[in-house]
Amino acid sequence: MNFEGLKNKGLEIGHDIQHRIGGQLQSDASLRRASVNVGRPERIVSGVLGSLLVLVGMRRPGTANRLVSLAGAGLLIRATSGNCNIYKALDFSTVSPGEKLGRRTHEEPRLTRKSAA
Repeated sequence: MNFEGLKNKGLEIGHDIQHRIGGQLQSDASLRRASVNVGRPERIVSGVLGSLLVLVGMRRPGTANRLVSLAGAGLLIRATSGNCNIYKALDFSTVSPGEKLGRRTHEEPRLTRKSAA
């Protein structure tokens, strides 16, 4: 096998790896999108409220303030991940079908119950 043959074989292998990695990244993104069950407006409210609770809880030392900060941190995690374990347990979602596809539509209902198909 000459140098050109090796070069072409290397390009084929690199191209194959690139497609595999690209496919894996797309499937990871679709899995993350599928696990999101908190709609965008609710995520924004959770983020703002969580930030306020963390700041209020950090103002003074004490057990009650630490619990307030922990509650705020939980809301921040919910806002950033878009995932609520309580919603998951209730099989509930506030994500509109347009948001699941990555685009926003105004005519679709916000509160939906997942189908048991």
